[in-house]
Amino acid sequence: MDFLRNNYSKTAAVHVAFWLVFIFYSGLDDGYYHHDNWSFGLDPDDICDILIAMFVVYVNLYILIPFFYAKQKHFLYFTALLLVLIAGGLISRFLWWHIWLPMGPITYRHSGDGTHYWIWVRIISDASSYFPVLAVTVLIKMMVDANAREKKLRETEKEKFIAEMSLLKAQINPHFLFNTLNSLYSLTLARSEKSAEMVLRLSDLMRYMLYEASANTVSLTDEIAYLENYISIEQMRFADRLDLSFQYSGDTSGKSISPLLLLPFIENAFKHGIQESSGWITIDLRLDSNFLTLKVENSYSLPVKEKETGLGLANVKKRIELAYPGQYELSITQKANIYSVDLKLQF
Repeated sequence: MDFLRNNYSKTAAVHVAFWLVFIFYSGLDDGYYHHDNWSFGLDPDDICDILIAMFVVYVNLYILIPFFYAKQKHFLYFTALLLVLIAGGLISRFLWWHIWLPMGPITYRHSGDGTHYWIWVRIISDASSYFPVLAVTVLIKMMVDANAREKKLRETEKEKFIAEMSLLKAQINPHFLFNTLNSLYSLTLARSEKSAEMVLRLSDLMRYMLYEASANTVSLTDEIAYLENYISIEQMRFADRLDLSFQYSGDTSGKSISPLLLLPFIENAFKHGIQESSGWITIDLRLDSNFLTLKVENSYSLPVKEKETGLGLANVKKRIELAYPGQYELSITQKANIYSVDLKLQF
C-alpha cells in the first residue's frame, strides 16, 4: 500500500507540475498577445480555456488511449479524439456566447462575429487551439510508457537470468554430491581413517553450497577455499594414483565471482584424468588486475566425448555466458593424450 501511495503521489506531483508550467506559459502568452510584452496575466476566459484543455487531455489519456488506441482500434481512437476536440471547441464557444459576450467588449483571442452562435470556423479554431497541449501530453505519455516497458523488460530479463542461473546451480549440486558420495563410499569400503576427514570436508562444502552459493556472486577467496576443499577430498580418494599440482597466484581481496563457476572444469579433470592405474592433473589459477585465468590439464587415454563430460561442462558454459556475456574466453582442446581447458574471465 505504501508503494501504491508513493506511486500515486509521484504521478500527481508530475501532473501538477505540468499544469503549473502550462498556466505560466498561458499567462505569458496572454500578455504577449494583448499587450506586446512578456507580462503575466490571465483573463477569466483564459482560466476556462485551461480547464477545457484539462478536460480534453484527461479524456484522451484515461479513456480514449486505454479503450481504443491501446487495443489497436486506431480508427475509433482518432474519430473519438476529433469529437472530443470539437466538444472542447463547442464548450469554448458556448462560454463565449453565454458568458463573456454579455459581459461587454473584452479583448481576447475569441473576438469575432458576435451576431451568430454557430460559426464553425470559430468553433474549429477554438478546438484546434487545444491540439498543441494534447500533442505534448501524448508525447510525454509515449515516453513514459516506453520507459516503463523498457524497465519491465529489464526486470523480466533479470528474473529470467536469476531463474536460469538457479536452475543451472541446482543441476550442479546433485551432480557434485553424487561424485563426492562415490568417493566417500570407496574410502568407507576400504575402512580408511580418512573417511572421517572426508565427511568433515564434505560438510563444509555442503554448507558453502547451501548458504553461500545461493547468492549471485561470492568472494573469490571463499570460492578458492571451496575448490581446495574439493581437491582435498579427491586427493583422499585417489591417494597415490594421482599426481596433482594445484597453485594459484594474485590478490583475491575485494574480488567476487559467480559461485560454483570454476568447479565443473576441475571436476571434469578428476573424472577423466584418473585412469585405472594412475593419472595426473595440473590446475593453475592466476589473477592479474581484473582478469582471472584458469588452466586445467589432465591426462587421458581415450578421446573424451561430449556426452561423457556430463552436465558439468555444458552447464558451466551456459552459466558463464549468462553471467559474463562478452567478458570471457574459453578454449577446450584434446591432443597428445592431454585434455586442456583454458578460461580467461574479466571481472
